[in-house]
Amino acid sequence: MINGVLIYSSRGDLIVCDLLKSSLKRTISDIFKIQVINSLEMKSPILTLGSTTFHHIRSSSESKLWIVAITRSNANSGVIWEFLYKLDSMLTAYDLNNEEKLMEKFMVYYEMIDVMLTSNAMPINTELSSIASKISYRLPKTISNSPTNEKNNNNGLSIPKFLTRNSRSMSQEFSNITQSDIPWRPTGIKYKKNEVFLYVNEKINILVSKDQTILKAYVDGSIDLVSHLSGTPICQFGLNDYLSMTGNNISNRGDEFRHDFMDDEDLSTGRSSSSSVKIEDCTFHQCVSLDKFNDERLINFVPPDGSFELMRYHVRDDLNIPFKVTPRVSISSSRCSMRYKIILKSLFPTSLSAADAMLKIPLPPGTVDCKINASSGKCNFSTSDNCAIWKFNKYKGLTENELILETVPSSSTDILSLQQWTRPPMSMNFEIIMFSNSGLVVKYLKVMERVQKYRPVKWIKYVSKSGSYEIRY
Repeated sequence: MINGVLIYSSRGDLIVCDLLKSSLKRTISDIFKIQVINSLEMKSPILTLGSTTFHHIRSSSESKLWIVAITRSNANSGVIWEFLYKLDSMLTAYDLNNEEKLMEKFMVYYEMIDVMLTSNAMPINTELSSIASKISYRLPKTISNSPTNEKNNNNGLSIPKFLTRNSRSMSQEFSNITQSDIPWRPTGIKYKKNEVFLYVNEKINILVSKDQTILKAYVDGSIDLVSHLSGTPICQFGLNDYLSMTGNNISNRGDEFRHDFMDDEDLSTGRSSSSSVKIEDCTFHQCVSLDKFNDERLINFVPPDGSFELMRYHVRDDLNIPFKVTPRVSISSSRCSMRYKIILKSLFPTSLSAADAMLKIPLPPGTVDCKINASSGKCNFSTSDNCAIWKFNKYKGLTENELILETVPSSSTDILSLQQWTRPPMSMNFEIIMFSNSGLVVKYLKVMERVQKYRPVKWIKYVSKSGSYEIRY
């Protein structure tokens, strides 16, 4: 994603030239200096020359360093700018925000980059406490322990106490939180009824071949929270992800936490809570303690007030496929028409139902009408989209329905055009409540507040939707 990082002095002298990809040459630094730094025109924060794009910022320190990221792909500019600002904060935290100190201690920069970026130069870790624990150079005492810590907190420069690595219990961590450690949550929040709503939202993407082989299948998921909690609560929950249930360094927490919501066999989510799910590509809201997740696979955080996205994840293996579509399509040479026989079967438990289930069936060019016979639901011919749409308000679990459809062609339609038709895939839309396509289960949810010590109402809801759900025929 990021091909290189450049840091210049305010005068335009090159201090750091970190070329992460071999496709770049050192002369690329001269191009940015000529086009941006030495230019008298108004400077845009992004410059594209051919296939090369420069994102740049000025450091927040008095030295006003130029910090530049180079890309040669269709990268996410928001992610790159966030990385640049976090890098600026890291340089400030380690007192490397001027030319002389950065040149003297340049190896600290390279250690930071090794932790902040993956081997493919993707930003992965920008949390100060996590980075500080993984590099050899320690934070200056003036940054980590000085009274000006509170001022630096606004720029994310200090290490929040409850995010540091330790073996203390949740209640012990809770007593050390100060308001300056959590700038995302205002003070003085108070509710008559304390509630927290946790939503596990998933979209399943699947492509099925003509012979019913699954060519690709994956789930994009997110965990969203709505927090109506007074004071400064700490929330914690655990998932049935693979590492937390098989890792050697994970202790048995069954006695410490009460499983309020899930039994050992929870059919509503389609998987036993004792089984595990391999989640990938996790990204978190800034309130989550990354060290806690990496060390103990616990998601520990002080939530912002209101609704927010807590994390995103990706699952590829052992998915719960909600629907099976079996199409059989043949051409009638005598009438120049196509005949469809489609069996739609739901594979989720009978206690659940899919809302607004819809199967979209493409029809060949020249179709003017359809002869339709559906065992259930409503199927109509859409002239604008040239397709048949089979709809169900509610589709119950473990149910099978059949649709027989024959096209009525126009007078200009011939057999050759039907044989040469590319046959776009059928697609499905649906939404299933309390069903997890990935099998991910929230095993427990715990909320603690040190002052008011209330017992909030906790809700967990699973919502599974269709993404790109396509079937070839």
